[in-house]
Formats: sequence, C-alpha cells, structure tokens
Amino acid sequence: MSATVRVRAARDARGASVIASLSGTEPWRPRIILGAGPAGWARVALVQTRASLIVADDVVVDVGVGEGAALEIVELGAMVCHDARGRGGASLRARVEIEPGGRLIWLGQPVIVGSGAAARVSIDAVLAPGAAMLRGDGVVFGRAGERCGALQARTRIVLDGAPLLDETLDTGGPAFRSAVVAGDATMVAAVTLAGVRDPAPPAGAMQAHGAGSLWRGAGGSVAVGSAAAATAERWRTLVYELEEDPDGELGGELAGGSCSLPDSRSSSSSHCSAIVPRTDSKIVSP
Repeated sequence: MSATVRVRAARDARGASVIASLSGTEPWRPRIILGAGPAGWARVALVQTRASLIVADDVVVDVGVGEGAALEIVELGAMVCHDARGRGGASLRARVEIEPGGRLIWLGQPVIVGSGAAARVSIDAVLAPGAAMLRGDGVVFGRAGERCGALQARTRIVLDGAPLLDETLDTGGPAFRSAVVAGDATMVAAVTLAGVRDPAPPAGAMQAHGAGSLWRGAGGSVAVGSAAAATAERWRTLVYELEEDPDGELGGELAGGSCSLPDSRSSSSSHCSAIVPRTDSKIVSP
C-alpha cells in the first residue's frame, strides 16, 4: 500500500486557526475535533482505518502549519509493525513544515515492533523563525512474549535553517541491547520541545544546543509511559501559552491569561487561568 495523509492549518481573518485542508484514508482518516482545546487552536484526530504496517507499505503523513496558526494532532491508537517474512520492509514518513509564528503539538501513540518486523519510521520537521513544536513518540519492543523486530526510527528537526536534532534508534543494530542504548527495557519514549526551552526542565531532560528541550526514557512501558505523559503535559502548557508578537516571534508572554509553571523538581502543581479544559469534544468529518 502506498498512501498519503495530509493536514493543513491556517490562520483566518479573525486570528483563529482553521483546518485549510484534510485528505487521506489509510492507515489514518483525519477528522476535525470540535469543542475542545484552548481558544484559537485547530485540532485534528488521526482515526485509524487499520492499526498495522505490513510488507511494502509506504505511508507519508504531510503536515503544514501556516504563519501564526496553531494545530494539535491527536492519535487514537498505537501502530503495529508486523512480521515482514523476509519480503522487504515498510515505511512510515512524517513531513512537517511550520511557518513563522506557527505552533504544532503532536503527541503520537507508540509504534509496536513485532517479531520479524522490518520497518522504517521517520519525522522530518522544518521550523521557520518563531515557530514551535511539541512532539512525542515511543517504541515498544515487541508484543507480549515476542522478540523485537527491526525498526529504524529517525527524527530530524531544522529550526530557522540550522539543525536542532538528528537522532536514530535502530532496534536491529548490534548495540541495541547494550546498556548505553536499551538494555533490558521494553519501551523507549521521547518528548521533544523545539523552538522554545523549558526554563526548569523535568529530571532527566536535556537542553538542546539551540532553542529546545529533550526528554528521553527507557524501561518498563507503564513507568516510561507515565513519565513521558507528565513531561508532555508540562510542555503542552508551555506551547499553549506562547503568544505571537507583532514581529512573528514566539515568546513567553501569555495569551489571554496568567500561567505559572512550577519548578518541575518541586511537588507544587501548575496553575494556568487561560486553559479551560473541555469535555464536550466531538470528532467530525471535514
């Protein structure tokens, strides 16, 4: 199967973000989410039509965020890479372009690498000056009782014309199970903040050489998933609260409210008056 899923967000004359275009049916059918999220944001759910990558699949996810627009992408289920049975591999490629002042939050579900799998997963993101992105992903090393197959997962981010991140995980490589890579872990998770830094990042997080913060974790799926979710929630608040100034630069000023982020090493909770959770969300066809 060869398939492309496209999502485009733009800013309308009122200053609100809207979905300019949606297309694709496999392995996800993108659908607009109504009635949830902070004001001014557009949200899209990637609804699975099938939850697997099999031999010869070549899937492209093409995401664009226009100048000053804000888009959140929600994935509803994990993706399983199945046994290739020696007949070649599968590919899942995400291409992201964010124009000046644009914001993207895309917290993906894990990729589960089944026994015998041979797959490549990548995300290439290009951020213009003043853009920001929060990306989360994870890899589960086989289903229960299985050995992990072969997966090459690569993330590349370019910010304002300069490389910010280029990393690859290769579960088929000789060093994969070494203590410095995965050891005896059953899952790895990554949360990447690009275009803005957390001033007090969580324990275990790293600052990128440019404007960005990185969190990586390996271990049991429950513990790693919980830690990744906590970091993602903190950094989602940071991205939600960025405000575009007249020059198109994203700064730490708040959009329509006050927000205090605690030191992530303390036990205090955050308070953000501009974020009002909604529980009446609805997924609709474009």
